[in-house]
Amino acid sequence: MSDPHAVPAPAPPAAEVEAAARDLVDAAIAQGLRVRLMGGLAIRIQSPSAARPPYERTYRDFDLVARGRDVAALRQLLERQGYIGDRLFNAIHGAQRLVYAASDGRWSVDIVIDRLAMSHTIELKDRLATDGPTVDLADLLLSKLQIWETNRKDLGDALCLLADHPLAPAGRLVASPDGDGSPGPIDLVRIRSVLAGDWGFCHTAERNLRAVAELWAQAPIPGAPYPVDAQAAALLGEIDAAPKSIGWKARARVGERVRWYEIPEEARR
Repeated sequence: MSDPHAVPAPAPPAAEVEAAARDLVDAAIAQGLRVRLMGGLAIRIQSPSAARPPYERTYRDFDLVARGRDVAALRQLLERQGYIGDRLFNAIHGAQRLVYAASDGRWSVDIVIDRLAMSHTIELKDRLATDGPTVDLADLLLSKLQIWETNRKDLGDALCLLADHPLAPAGRLVASPDGDGSPGPIDLVRIRSVLAGDWGFCHTAERNLRAVAELWAQAPIPGAPYPVDAQAAALLGEIDAAPKSIGWKARARVGERVRWYEIPEEARR
């Protein structure tokens, strides 16, 4: 039995976790596997603001999304690199999600398969051929905006993305800078497409964008390329103006009388 009074081990340096994550994803891409980083560490890679105060933080894990057909090869790669699977969790949940730990236990790897299903669901299977180590920037932002029971860490991640990247129709999956070296855009077409078809997701995302703007007012990033209050307002306007599906409109009439978000299971006990 673990000691409830034990002092937790210090978190590993963020740069060390990032290097391990990049090494794993680079190896997967070299094998032709559709595997990309997502979550907080992916945002640190894409947004310099996430690696300095006031939103710099530590990481005890990193998150991957993998195409279902590539999972067997990914598991073999993880084991070759010394990662150890959670046998019970993976046996129960392995069709949707896997958990591995570094050999020394200092960080873990949480893997979702084909889709992120938490408060809301984001389909990713056909969006993993990005031009960088992470999922598309719009998908990264959506992954943070979909969290109903959110916190400062997740709002801060979304804020950093909006502080460092323009909003624009992209016409491609974006996970690297533009050809001239400028930051790649967060794709408005993707944001509108996802949220205009799902009232519940849209409702959660709008709530979280307003919270991001409030957080920016409390703790702005000096010298950030883009003012986040203006970015959030512009994105809210784009979402509001997007033509909505019949299903969106029907669900909007029900509103908050019926719960519109899921309560995800915890991957770790």
